[in-house]
Amino acid sequence: MTDGPTSSGTDLREVPLSALEHFAYCHRQTALIHVEGVWSESVETVRGDLSHANVDLPGLQRRRGLTVIRSLPVWSHTHGLRGICDVVEFEKGTATPVEYKVGRYKAGGPAELQLGGQALCLLEAGFDVPTGYIYSVAERRRHPVPIDVELLDRVVAATVAVRRLLETPALPAARNDARCRRCSLREDCLPELTDGRQQARPDLLTPRPLGQWRD
Repeated sequence: MTDGPTSSGTDLREVPLSALEHFAYCHRQTALIHVEGVWSESVETVRGDLSHANVDLPGLQRRRGLTVIRSLPVWSHTHGLRGICDVVEFEKGTATPVEYKVGRYKAGGPAELQLGGQALCLLEAGFDVPTGYIYSVAERRRHPVPIDVELLDRVVAATVAVRRLLETPALPAARNDARCRRCSLREDCLPELTDGRQQARPDLLTPRPLGQWRD
């Protein structure tokens, strides 16, 4: 999902909906993207862009009482959230957000927090939102996610934490774990050096082996 230039009309500093997923995955990644403006492409990000090619084009379809809107801007005045839903299906006062993800679905994963943020915005707009879906492009299927109090409470708590992060000048320490291997910002983040752990000071005076060259 891509965040658009919508305004929540609140005095709170706006939090992009996509930042909720980034925050659930890695606090440092969140700051690099949403504070420092750092972004790098990788195979995974390109796949994600391709998987969103259709839903990123604004559009509206109606069939048998169901209205489907692609690339729908949403926001929350109360919580200072803003963003764009990939797809929202409307039927008789009920809204069902559908978030597209390129990888396989992981129950309780970061994507659910982003979906919950979309639901929170739609609830504030006056719709019933009992369920949302994560569509896995890799699996070519939807996975239902109940929009319950527990998820919405997590969204509110994460929104407060992200806003605090956006207003903090210092970048958080890197996780430096298995998640870093697939992160497109690895070369910008340098997790081996920025994880806050005690690093051995390099010996700059001792010559290093030149290695074996094959001319």
